[in-house]
Amino acid sequence: MSSHEIANLLQQYGCGLVFTVVALQAAGAPLPGTTALIAAAVYAATSHGLPIVGVIAAGASGALTGTSAGFALGRWGGERLVERAGKRLRQAPERVAALRAEFAAHGAGVLFFGRFITGLRNVTGLLAGASGMPVSRFLPLSAAAATVWALINGLEYYWFGHALAGADTWVQVVLICAGIASLLVSLIVLRRRALRRLAASA
Repeated sequence: MSSHEIANLLQQYGCGLVFTVVALQAAGAPLPGTTALIAAAVYAATSHGLPIVGVIAAGASGALTGTSAGFALGRWGGERLVERAGKRLRQAPERVAALRAEFAAHGAGVLFFGRFITGLRNVTGLLAGASGMPVSRFLPLSAAAATVWALINGLEYYWFGHALAGADTWVQVVLICAGIASLLVSLIVLRRRALRRLAASA
């Protein structure tokens, strides 16, 4: 699904689309939840077709709902569902096993920071449920992670969209390149930190 297709769907379905795509991704589906949130935030800034508060609320509630659904599935299906989800997301069995071990040792950190890592956010709920994390610990951490994730991505790209809309063409090109570079650097840094923690727990 391209960014252009997501933008067209946002015009028709608004915040409901953000909630649905983010929730399905968090429950394990290979869908672009972060892209949907970012596209909605930029659309809210440039076209004023959506309220940014609604976009952020839809992203946060969708992330919490999907992660909670994954948690319930992990509790019910356990190891079998986690391995199946890992295969669907093209994760090696060894990596899935390492993630489960990481959850057992450092579940709170993985659950929170996993929301910011592509691929990992699809299975954090499943892993938390399969690892036996208590609900009383899971819900506050998941709610905090979902809220911070939605606020950072929503506000960052909302302000970016405002700056983009009022800039000259050459400035728009620079801003787009800077935004892409910033996103890539953030993802690389978060991924390296997560991999270091996995290596340390192995």
